[in-house]
Amino acid sequence: MKKAELASQFVSQHQQQFQCPVCGGEIDSVVDQTIYCEHEHSFDISKKGTLFMINAPVKTEYTDEMLRYRQQMLTAGFFEPMLKAVSVQIKHGGLVLDAGCGEGTTTKWLAQQNHNDAYVGLDISKPAINIAGSGAVNAPQPLFMVGDLAKLPFGDQQVTTIVNILSPANYQEFDRVLQPGGKLIKVIPNSQYLNELRALVYPEGEHATYDNSPVKDHFIAHYGNVEFTPAHYQFDLTPALFKALFEMTPLTWRAAERKESILKQGLTQITADFEIGVVTK
Repeated sequence: MKKAELASQFVSQHQQQFQCPVCGGEIDSVVDQTIYCEHEHSFDISKKGTLFMINAPVKTEYTDEMLRYRQQMLTAGFFEPMLKAVSVQIKHGGLVLDAGCGEGTTTKWLAQQNHNDAYVGLDISKPAINIAGSGAVNAPQPLFMVGDLAKLPFGDQQVTTIVNILSPANYQEFDRVLQPGGKLIKVIPNSQYLNELRALVYPEGEHATYDNSPVKDHFIAHYGNVEFTPAHYQFDLTPALFKALFEMTPLTWRAAERKESILKQGLTQITADFEIGVVTK
């Protein structure tokens, strides 16, 4: 079955869980590869099986090149130990939303671990979703869509688990769409994340260290009782992977003029350091 047909089938099977991001109305029908809401707003499924469910395009700082380097790094397994810790927290038997999925590698990996769940990867970046929809059909195949965290295209209490990995969050919308007993799993970078790269790029000054407390404190302030699990490990780098790492992270944006010298120095290992916060509604 082609990707567009798989996506159409996915939406048809979960029609009651989606809602129109334009008017908030129910999804009325899925005809061929077009989705219609009850107020006649329509959304076409692309040949890649992706959906554009946002009011207007949004320009982001994440370029196609940067996203492809990220895909290279994540496909090599950089996030895998952390994703294993995320996977065991997912509440099974429902709809899982990867909110801020980027180029889709995390969504695909998680979906492959949990074949009984339905996975949706959502990101505001159209280039990211274009990459997510590329390549071979996965088993199972997640649904990828361009969407806005401020206006999620899901009905109230229709999502079983929300995964939010190193991405902005909208807790009001998460609360609205998450079902009672559902889970929010948020992954936050910890102080040692990419420590070796940070030391190369910012040997001194305000960017030489990282403090996750503003993000973490905001999360705790909203939910109160959050269980955190650390994920800390070393990841081996080849020269090609070090270049991919340098190119994929906003950490290096201010060091563009020193790029060649930093790449020449190189790194053979990088620290992955995360905190995984879990909330049950």
